[in-house]
Amino acid sequence: MKKINFNKIVFIIISFLTILFMGFIIKANMIPLKYLILIIIFLLLILVGIFFLTIYKSKKGYNKIRKTVGYTLSGLLVILMIIIFYYVNITLGFFKDLDEKNYKEENFLVLVLNDSSFQNIVDIGNIGYMANELSNINEALIKLNETITVESTKYENTNEMFDALINEKLDSILIEESAMTILYEQHEEYEDTFKILSTINIKTEIEITKKADVTNQPFSVYISGIDSYGSIATVSRSDVNMVVTINPVTKQILLVSIPRDYYVQLRGTTGYKDKLTHAGIYGVETSVGTLEDLLDVEINYYVRVNFSSLEKIVDSLGGIDVYSKYSFTSSKATGGTYYFSEGYNHMNGKQALSFSRERKVLPGGDRARGINQQAVIDGIVRKATSPAIITGYSKILNSLKGYFQTNMSDTDIQKLIKMQLNDMASWNITSYNLDGVDGWEHTYSYSSGTSWVMIPDENTVIEGQNLIDKVILGELLESSYDKEASDIKDPVYVEPEPEEKPIEDPVIVGTVPSITFITDTITITKGTKYDLLLGVIVSDIEDDLLSLKPTVSTDIIDTSTLESGDYTIIYTVTDSDGNIIKATRNLIVKPIKEELLPPTEGEIPLPPQPTLPTKSE
Repeated sequence: MKKINFNKIVFIIISFLTILFMGFIIKANMIPLKYLILIIIFLLLILVGIFFLTIYKSKKGYNKIRKTVGYTLSGLLVILMIIIFYYVNITLGFFKDLDEKNYKEENFLVLVLNDSSFQNIVDIGNIGYMANELSNINEALIKLNETITVESTKYENTNEMFDALINEKLDSILIEESAMTILYEQHEEYEDTFKILSTINIKTEIEITKKADVTNQPFSVYISGIDSYGSIATVSRSDVNMVVTINPVTKQILLVSIPRDYYVQLRGTTGYKDKLTHAGIYGVETSVGTLEDLLDVEINYYVRVNFSSLEKIVDSLGGIDVYSKYSFTSSKATGGTYYFSEGYNHMNGKQALSFSRERKVLPGGDRARGINQQAVIDGIVRKATSPAIITGYSKILNSLKGYFQTNMSDTDIQKLIKMQLNDMASWNITSYNLDGVDGWEHTYSYSSGTSWVMIPDENTVIEGQNLIDKVILGELLESSYDKEASDIKDPVYVEPEPEEKPIEDPVIVGTVPSITFITDTITITKGTKYDLLLGVIVSDIEDDLLSLKPTVSTDIIDTSTLESGDYTIIYTVTDSDGNIIKATRNLIVKPIKEELLPPTEGEIPLPPQPTLPTKSE
């Protein structure tokens, strides 16, 4: 029997795995050609070396040291291929997730009054709603009617619709969740008035197809930062609105930031203009179209991120260096209280989020916040295009899954990665902010009253358009940031000041009035005159009973004219110190024909009326 050559079997296996691996990385199409050729040459040289160390038999025969070196080299080759395979596979998996269709989610709420008896959606008989050019509320109504048959009424005015619900002319209303948030901004008193009976989720595919050759021609990206955590697909107000124009040939990036409250005409609408942030509640395609009209630019792609996204991106990069124009301490509402120094600060995810959200303590408010947001983008781009990204590559991709939304295809992103790996070039980043003046105007999303808006300064809009044109034409702009961050500081956590406790009402020392009834229910015959103080004993008060008559009030004034039926009498007593006590009891008014019937248990016969003791007795 022929002896099996173990060395040849090992070599054949290693060769087969190497050929498979080379085919895999070529098909992945991620590695630049010059590096791909070097990798293939390197692998082939390793194979030749393994052959001569383990298979080739010299005149002197096999050498144990040669074989040991050969096996060690084979093991290292397999480990190297596994590592590269792991990174490439993670990337392909990431791209596969991106390849899924983009969609937006709208959550339509069925609202009823908090104190209503409705417990289930099948209980309601009618519903009010408002429709416009951008909303999918008609689809929500169709979905609702698949469950129940309900009468629907369309309203043109938000306040009229809610007044109808409050006055119980409607059982319920149908409104999109983000629109409800806008309403609460105008009517804080509504927050405890309604309850959600049901939620109707509507998913709609987003279609924005304006592809570009991302490695050879300029293109623009809309970056939207939505004011929420959780699902990135849910429509929401867009607090960060930035148009990024990129020229891959000149390595120029322009960040144009537009204030969230910019008063603009939403694409696809007529009538009132609206805040730019409100465009987000109708879907990212509305925001893109609106900004295209404002800046006279074609926006090829969009990227949507939320609070969770920014934290994870920055942390996966191992932190970023961000330039701050001011020294300031962020407020608690931003998610953390940190002291940021003027100049460069090295920030983790929570610090970068706090830095990006702060506006109240900064000169210029929302304008300054836009500058800070651009600085964070610069820090992310700087870190993501540096060699340091290689060590955290897999962590970065894993952290981004499900935390951002884009219509950029996997092919486009692969091209950008290959281009960056090929030249490892640094990018020139310039930032610009549109500006305006404060104003109060009616808006498309809330026409029932005026809201605070920013009226655009047309000069800054024109300048923004000019800068975009310069980038597209290949002109290099003046950089807004240092090429290399220096004198980098760490933000300092600041213990937030304790919240001021509300001033409590002074504790009342001594007795307060009390009301006692001889019986909780009084029955009289229709038309009988009735003393409102009958059967009422008021105690713990200095004045005598007779002088209390003016201070005892009810919502029933003339009992002699009441129709037959059940009533509730409300008694209110106020003493000289302002202490108030209320009590209620039932009054049953019977028809005249029952006048001679004997009183039932718990009733007080009339007449005679009992004589009430005074306090002195």
